[in-house]
Amino acid sequence: MKIRFTFMLTLLGMLFFSSCKREFLESIQSAEDNAQIETEFSQVFEAVADFAANDGRVNKTDDFLLPSGATVVFTDSLFNDGDGIDFDINYGPLNSGGSTKGRLCKDGRYRAGIVHVGMTSRWSEIPCIVTIAISSSDQYYAGNGTKMYQLTGTKTVTKTSVNSYNVEVLNATMQRDNGIVSWNAERTITKTNDPGAGWENDEYTIEGSADGINANGDAFTAEIVSPLVKEMSLGCMSTFIQGEIAVTNSNEKVLSIDYDSFGDAACDKTATIYYNNRSRNITLW
Repeated sequence: MKIRFTFMLTLLGMLFFSSCKREFLESIQSAEDNAQIETEFSQVFEAVADFAANDGRVNKTDDFLLPSGATVVFTDSLFNDGDGIDFDINYGPLNSGGSTKGRLCKDGRYRAGIVHVGMTSRWSEIPCIVTIAISSSDQYYAGNGTKMYQLTGTKTVTKTSVNSYNVEVLNATMQRDNGIVSWNAERTITKTNDPGAGWENDEYTIEGSADGINANGDAFTAEIVSPLVKEMSLGCMSTFIQGEIAVTNSNEKVLSIDYDSFGDAACDKTATIYYNNRSRNITLW
């Protein structure tokens, strides 16, 4: 009887730790997937907003975030016809970069494919609504030039004041190595630093919530508990330098993603995941 009881305790212990490990791995996957798709859809907004703010047909002329070789084609360039304007940003096909896949952008990432943009009014006017649409047929990819991930989704940005924007992301997907991530989000973006013309050294804070399904098919929700901070400078703008997101997995277990791993707001592309007294650093592409 004693041997049987000991065996049962051992079995229960193994099942408990196995369950804890599964929950930890599920939460880690959800946190990594949320961080990656959050980062890229944030940058989609920044590239479009920069062009919208700086092109002569939309507002004025200046340096763009778009890389050399990317093209912009207007399918409707007139605001006075009552239906706004439409244009496509084309980074070129996936294999257009020679030794790398995609074109090298100023944030250090590579991109390929097409992004469709519609604007209700000039970027300088309030309100201005910008709709960014990416379908699977647009073959839009982002990554490090060797490993590239396909993304789809719709992002609507409503400019509510000179420095404030409301954002909604619907039906976003990202193809990762082990599966497809799906994601929806609502965001409030505030420009907190604008030193002059162009995008360099602009700074934004981002707040809001999201929900999705990770690459393994597990549902999660995410809430920004400390505003994400994006600094628009070379070598820095590919991810956030500060901020914290709380991610809740399918079993209601919560972990946090801290974008300031070392407490120095550095441009190090590192975030730290905390869960049940464990931590893991991840590198964002």
